[in-house]
Amino acid sequence: MNTNDKSTEPSRTPTLRRLLPGVVVIVVGLMLLAAMPGAWALPSQSPDYQTVPTLTPTPTRPGATNTPPPGGPTNTPAPGQPTATPAPGQPTDTPAPGEPTNTPAADATTTATPTTTPTRPAGSAVPVLPANCWTVPTPGFSPVSVADVSVVVESDQHLVVPGQQVSLRYVVTNEGDTDLTDLLVCAPLEAILERGTVTASDGEARLVADGLTFELAELAAGDSAEVEIQLTVPADAPLGSVIENQAWLFADGIQASSDLLTWALPPAYLPPTGHLGLSCGER
Repeated sequence: MNTNDKSTEPSRTPTLRRLLPGVVVIVVGLMLLAAMPGAWALPSQSPDYQTVPTLTPTPTRPGATNTPPPGGPTNTPAPGQPTATPAPGQPTDTPAPGEPTNTPAADATTTATPTTTPTRPAGSAVPVLPANCWTVPTPGFSPVSVADVSVVVESDQHLVVPGQQVSLRYVVTNEGDTDLTDLLVCAPLEAILERGTVTASDGEARLVADGLTFELAELAAGDSAEVEIQLTVPADAPLGSVIENQAWLFADGIQASSDLLTWALPPAYLPPTGHLGLSCGER
């Protein structure tokens, strides 16, 4: 019996050696299955995490379109799916004739077009006056003088009384060597003055709410032009007041003014004059 037992031990060793690789493969397989929980999930179960593919964004280029890459999905509907084209007889987004459209309103932040200085329209009877056409003289007024052109206000009266008729002359002289074009004279007039006739040697003169305007299309070198207006001091003019007269000249970018001419009304009260002494027989 002992002899037979010893003879069987060497035969078991080769069998274990043949089974060892298979056991290793099974153990490794079980370890891999243990590392993947989803492999053990039933069809009604899902793993506790999701795998989200990462897409590399495509940089936008000027003029690039939304054309999908070759083989990528397109927006073409599948066969049998409805399209965006309305069926025959269905209303479209096109407004009916006469109905307002959905044109977007102008943006409030749009930069406004700068306005230009208005010019006199062709054939217009009313000139476009400068902003300082009716500038009122201030105390200590000094005339604005320029070379080659002058404007003067003249009158035969200096002391006037209520109810008196007076006259004003405005004389424009081109003292330069070149012709002047598009001359305009503005002469403010006191509101209390009653206006009469206007006579111009050349050009066009007219009375407006603020005073007198005198236009000359051209004034040759060395020539003069004048306009005269008849005025009346009203009977109820306040005594002791002063009436001021002046004129502004505009021509070819030139601006000038006349000296200030004034009319003085007598004071409301005159002190007595003479000597209150004894007569010649009472000495």
